[in-house]
Amino acid sequence: MNMLSDETGAVGLPMRMVVLTIVGMAGLAAMIIVIGDLNVVPLSMHGNIIGIENSTTNSLLHANNGTKNVTVEVIDVDGNSVERATVVIFGLKSSASGLTDRDGRAVLVVDTSSIKVVGEGYLKLVVKADGFADYKNDYALKVVDN
Repeated sequence: MNMLSDETGAVGLPMRMVVLTIVGMAGLAAMIIVIGDLNVVPLSMHGNIIGIENSTTNSLLHANNGTKNVTVEVIDVDGNSVERATVVIFGLKSSASGLTDRDGRAVLVVDTSSIKVVGEGYLKLVVKADGFADYKNDYALKVVDN
């Protein structure tokens, strides 16, 4: 039997192609719907130091000045508070961390006696939260020696 003259394999082929195309398109549509519901693009947020205990400024610390409570506020791009964000201030051989509350605020206890600086230096601020892009500021808090 000659394969070119045998038409038994082609019987129903157009119908099979149509059915497979419809099934494939339905599967593709289902995947697009599922992927569309995911938050693949992280939201933006911003961390601000809004207060330092017994200080008239929120951007300057003095080294060897005891422990200081530093208040950090974390907000999203719409100005809404970001709850349960991890906030870390570090650098100059010192570090402090905490979690934000319902108001998007965290109070970090910074021990200035452990800070090693000659002249001036900076503490970094890093904020991480689920669903948000990480925030980092390498010059969040200026530190000067006494």
